[in-house]
Amino acid sequence: MYTKTLFYKKLSKGAPLMVKIIPALVASLLLTGCVPVLIGAGVVTGYVLSNDAVSGTVNIMYRDLWDLCIEQLETQGAEIYEATESAGVIKSRIGDINVAVKITTVSEGVQRLKISARKFVNLVPKPYVAQDIFFNITKELE
Repeated sequence: MYTKTLFYKKLSKGAPLMVKIIPALVASLLLTGCVPVLIGAGVVTGYVLSNDAVSGTVNIMYRDLWDLCIEQLETQGAEIYEATESAGVIKSRIGDINVAVKITTVSEGVQRLKISARKFVNLVPKPYVAQDIFFNITKELE
């Protein structure tokens, strides 16, 4: 016997349909390696955390964000081995972790910031390192 409601539908075994769907959705997000997490803080309109990177949109001028990224990497002891401002790319190394920063202009005063971190010649993702750098940069913007 079926009982119909807006979100729940009783199955013949008595378990609501949503009880079976929610774990499947969570498992599919975790298995794809991309778990979106959105926040809403003043200058950061949201960010997405993937298996090795953090990207988000920040409300700041391009040059100010560039300088802030360089400053934050140097504060964390990074050895910057490539910095191309016109392309918005900074490549650095913190210990044995390679950190890449990519800045893309979305519109006037709005930039997309992506930070990725990998260890052992780009084999092992280190999302917590990328997330730490991202949050330190956005904390400076507040």
